[in-house]
Amino acid sequence: MNVSDRDVSLVTVSYRGDLELAQSLCRSVDAYLDDDVEHILIVSRADAGLFEPLCSERRRIVLVEDVLPSGYVRIPAPQELRIGGFRRRVRELWKTPRGVARGWIIQQIVKLSAPSYSERDTIVFADSDIELLRALPASRLLVGGRTRLYRVPGATTDSPDHVRWHRSAERLLGMPDAGHLGSDYIGNLITWRTDVLRALQARLTEVAHRRWDVAIAGQKAFSEYVLYGAFAEHVLGEEASGHTFTDEDLIHAGWFYDLTAPEGIDAFRSGMLPQHVGVAIQSTEGFTLEGRRELIDSIREKGLTVPDPARAGAERAPRPGPGTPLLRPPTG
Repeated sequence: MNVSDRDVSLVTVSYRGDLELAQSLCRSVDAYLDDDVEHILIVSRADAGLFEPLCSERRRIVLVEDVLPSGYVRIPAPQELRIGGFRRRVRELWKTPRGVARGWIIQQIVKLSAPSYSERDTIVFADSDIELLRALPASRLLVGGRTRLYRVPGATTDSPDHVRWHRSAERLLGMPDAGHLGSDYIGNLITWRTDVLRALQARLTEVAHRRWDVAIAGQKAFSEYVLYGAFAEHVLGEEASGHTFTDEDLIHAGWFYDLTAPEGIDAFRSGMLPQHVGVAIQSTEGFTLEGRRELIDSIREKGLTVPDPARAGAERAPRPGPGTPLLRPPTG
């Protein structure tokens, strides 16, 4: 089940509101990622023209509408929905075979559909709010010819969302309801295998007795990364999955820091370690494009060096201890 350095696709699901961030990501990909790794931008048909200038020999556009199975229709947005006791404005809604779903569920179905738009063995997901700052050879995504899978064992969280995501994964996979499964799988530059995705789709279909995507479209609390990680670890097992589990972060993520406070920004600025090949600043943070650029440039100016794998093993980024919530919990 080994894969080669030349058998990797980088996938970015984006939209017009993140166009400038996607442009920065693409520039950094072209500067630091191996040329053999293809880059796929997945956007809606309405946004394709805006992203077309980013196409190149290594980068192509795939339309969301072409990825989704039959039965999905985009509803004109933004719309206002009642969620709990509040009314919330959402930028994207879709009619699905299970009713109406928000865009973030559709985005996760698109990621889980990767075998339909990439023939390569390994898929690595890079959100628009990532920017590479160091060389990323494809070999960093593999461990002894096996695809790395980000997994933090023993992780606990006070975030009720994380517990709901784990329970949703258990139901979808036909596993006993254990609550939090004891490991977390959410991060940046997450790597999956297309053969495992096909097996996961088959499992979801078998458990739900309906098309796998339809089972997911009806979920109210869901994380694609938790679902895939739970399947690889608890259904297939590490050896059979073709993955090697690792808790090494490849990206210096802003969600571990309070970026609303000067001291938090300073800590983030100085917190990048040799193992990190880039930074992630969520688009929901309150930075202007200029402020974001200045912060990333200040990290770059601190004298980045090419990652040393030996040092990276000894200098892991500090993580919250058991029971400590993230400052900005990732949404899956």
